[in-house]
Amino acid sequence: MASWQGNVALVFATAALGITLYNQFGASKPLNKPQPAKYDFSSVSGSVPLEDRENLVALHGYILDLETRINALEQSSPKIEPTLIAEQIDKVIEQREKERIAEATKRNPSVNWFRNLPDDYRQRIKADQHYANKSINDAFSALLNINNSDDDRLAAYGQLKMTLGMLRRDLDENQHTAVVDAMPNISEYTSEPTTRIHAIENLSRLDSVSPKLADYFQKLLQSDDNDYVRSVSASALVSQFYRANQLDKKEFALELAQRIQSLESSGDSKVADIMTDSLKHPRLREELNKVLGNSG
Repeated sequence: MASWQGNVALVFATAALGITLYNQFGASKPLNKPQPAKYDFSSVSGSVPLEDRENLVALHGYILDLETRINALEQSSPKIEPTLIAEQIDKVIEQREKERIAEATKRNPSVNWFRNLPDDYRQRIKADQHYANKSINDAFSALLNINNSDDDRLAAYGQLKMTLGMLRRDLDENQHTAVVDAMPNISEYTSEPTTRIHAIENLSRLDSVSPKLADYFQKLLQSDDNDYVRSVSASALVSQFYRANQLDKKEFALELAQRIQSLESSGDSKVADIMTDSLKHPRLREELNKVLGNSG
């Protein structure tokens, strides 16, 4: 008795699994009640009640019907070509790269020019002097052109500096003077706060020494509403002093050292604190004290 009951339970479990698969794969098709399949149950003990034998026959019919439907679904499933999958993946990667570039450009427009250069730009400007000079002049002209957008002018400055760096060249005196005039102009008159920040940051990284730049940074330190701008300006002022001293421009270095000392003892505690914080590196403090000490 226990044997046939176990067989019945196993068949019921199998049928339940089959019905679950059918509901998943064949729900769109109406379920027709299968005809009892012909199956030889003579091996089943005669002690199995007639009703249970009829259930076994019906369940076996359901299983056969499910197998047929699943096989049909597998045959009708569309096959996706590997090349099509690769094309879709490439499209997704390309779109994400465009979005990444757009976001990076939005954060810093001055690097946008670099993405549009030919692949051989670095080698070409080194090998072709005419091409190098044209690239520099074009970027310089775009920076000075006030009809260009502020972002385009910043991008031109980025190209100018990068190209000069690749060639290990510097701005000549006239170019330097023009840049020192143009960049503060962008920072002062742009309507975009982020563009203003980029312009001031680029100015603070100029390697050259300029009284005009020193005056500009001192003005920002003392009067700007943005604490970050004031901090950048204080650091730039210290950098101007340090470069002037390294370039042996003694008079200008002394003038800057005295300005910095005055700002550090300013009645405006915020200005004084920012200035002091910009001199926290021991080497800078040592250079400043040395110049001030020699002047006495």
